[in-house]
Amino acid sequence: MPFNPTRRSLLTALGAAPLVLRIKGAFAAAGFPEKTVNLVIWSGAGGALDTYGRQLAELLTKEAGWTVAVQNRPGGSGAVGVSTVLAQAPDGYNLLVCTGTLTFGIAQGLIPFKLEDLRYVRAMQAEPSSVAVRADSPLKTLDDFVTYMRDNPNKLRVGGHAPAGFHQFILFQLGKMGKFESGWIPHDASGKVPLSLLGGHMDVAIMTPSSGLSQVESGEVRLLGITTEERSHFFPKVPTFKEQGYDIVDSIWRGVAVHGKTPDDIVARIQEAIDKVEASRDWLDFQNREKQENINLGEKAFTQLVNRQLANQTEFLKSVGLVK
Repeated sequence: MPFNPTRRSLLTALGAAPLVLRIKGAFAAAGFPEKTVNLVIWSGAGGALDTYGRQLAELLTKEAGWTVAVQNRPGGSGAVGVSTVLAQAPDGYNLLVCTGTLTFGIAQGLIPFKLEDLRYVRAMQAEPSSVAVRADSPLKTLDDFVTYMRDNPNKLRVGGHAPAGFHQFILFQLGKMGKFESGWIPHDASGKVPLSLLGGHMDVAIMTPSSGLSQVESGEVRLLGITTEERSHFFPKVPTFKEQGYDIVDSIWRGVAVHGKTPDDIVARIQEAIDKVEASRDWLDFQNREKQENINLGEKAFTQLVNRQLANQTEFLKSVGLVK
């Protein structure tokens, strides 16, 4: 005779199901990771983001005991890397190693996703921008630069890495405060910027200090200002924009995101592993060696940051005609 479940047995079974699922989920989180974790770096090999991602992979193995595979997925201003992660199950086994150009890409439609498609687990590294000139430049301070730009429109050739990116955004903010406008000479790699400056192809560069570190340390390039809150301990002689009267404090972050539907308990395990990395001597040595700042923004603060940046950058992109 076939079994005919009673209403009571059905209710019991239905009531028990969530408990079974919760227990199963709890065990899955407790054992995470049970297989190789993929670190998807959205840039090619050899750049600053790749260097950061590979160091993170090494230390997740050493400090947290994970097995990690690094995958470079460049292209589409980050869209290829984002789509790679979003195409996988939201189980925490695919981490996106990304940078602050994310919001520029979304604002321009180059990355065809929304901010909420990702969860922003941790921002770990940040690097400021700076205004740089050759050692023989008559410009000695940030105010010298602003005043000259205002009094001599478009006389100075100014440029940096990428069109309509982080560094041009810094120039845009400075122009709003200093009441000047400027053209922009874009470069396809950050390492080319100081070389272009020294070669006489530009008069002023807006760049990350580390991209011209050897030229700065040799004295060939002089930094007029840096966009940190306080003077950088890496460049203590360089005054901040803020102390020179221009309240611009900004940096380009590098961090880790996951699929937006990744469960809280899995995200918590990833955060715990990153905590171990950031507490290690090897991580601190790496940051010092690369002249990078530790920002250590958790999910809430990181999410607030990217939302704020998207709003501000959209205004900038509209002003240069890249967004309607």
